[in-house]
Amino acid sequence: MSFAGIEYLPAIAVICTSVILFFGFYMYWRRRAVKLITINGRQIVAGNRTAIIIKEILILTAVILAFFALLKPQFGEQPREITSEGTDVLIALDVSRSMLSKDADPDRLVRAKRGIKWIAESLSGDRIGLMVFAGDAFLLCPLTNDTGAFMMFLESAGPDSVNIQGTDIGAMLSRAATVYEKKRLTSKLLVIITDGEDHEGGVNAEIEKFRELGVSVYAAGIGRESGEFIPAGEDDSVPDAFYRDREGNLVKTRQDQELLKKLAAETGGAYCDITGNFSGLNNIINVIEKQQKESKGSRVVKEKIDRTWIFILLIILALGTELIIAERKKDAV
Repeated sequence: MSFAGIEYLPAIAVICTSVILFFGFYMYWRRRAVKLITINGRQIVAGNRTAIIIKEILILTAVILAFFALLKPQFGEQPREITSEGTDVLIALDVSRSMLSKDADPDRLVRAKRGIKWIAESLSGDRIGLMVFAGDAFLLCPLTNDTGAFMMFLESAGPDSVNIQGTDIGAMLSRAATVYEKKRLTSKLLVIITDGEDHEGGVNAEIEKFRELGVSVYAAGIGRESGEFIPAGEDDSVPDAFYRDREGNLVKTRQDQELLKKLAAETGGAYCDITGNFSGLNNIINVIEKQQKESKGSRVVKEKIDRTWIFILLIILALGTELIIAERKKDAV
């Protein structure tokens, strides 16, 4: 036997224990009250002791049965065919060192991951893949409908995931285009989350390729246009903890909104800023939901059978029996 509601065990245990304690106090108070109802020293209320005990046992039994019913007991198995259908979503995450800047809470990279998690948790029956990029790009997590596995890959993504640093959005677009050319993806959209800095200038050459493929780019920008320094270590309270150029000047990183807006507009996508909030991601999620759904096959799984109804039936029987048992022997003597 297993329980679908086992995570609520502490709360259910507290509630049922409280009910039993209250009922125990009530039974004690009731017995004392009955003994005190006398005339001329004689007890005038009497009852069938055996019937009273049976009624009390039935009530306690109903409480115990309710405890198990609330935990949603399951036993036995039944086969069920599951048909998998959904949209393929490819997300490209910028993991360059500029994403460690703290002009987003708590920093650009962590906030970007939270945005991706929001998208992933909003999908239903969809496959999702993760590409990471900096000076180079590669597919970190292939398309999968296993959200748990995707989250593990997402959590591990960071500057150390890519050997070549810098930011080459053109290289990322080229790798993404290869995925769309070789894989049978059901959707024609690419979601990228980045600060938009591009050190190689290869974006324009890739835009035309995306047009030919019919793939729209939805760009989620992160970072302030005013710029922020790039942490070089864990302690950013001293100047030496930030990156400097060859002349010794502190390096500032800024979100390049113009590049991201151009990339999105020229491929038929859209741009949003997620530095302060994730409201712009709702548009991306809506677009994903409107994409053509495609069946990805079916499989037979064995599911536990919910047996809560048995315990509810036993509770009804216990309380029904308790109601029809007469406990009073006589009202007065």
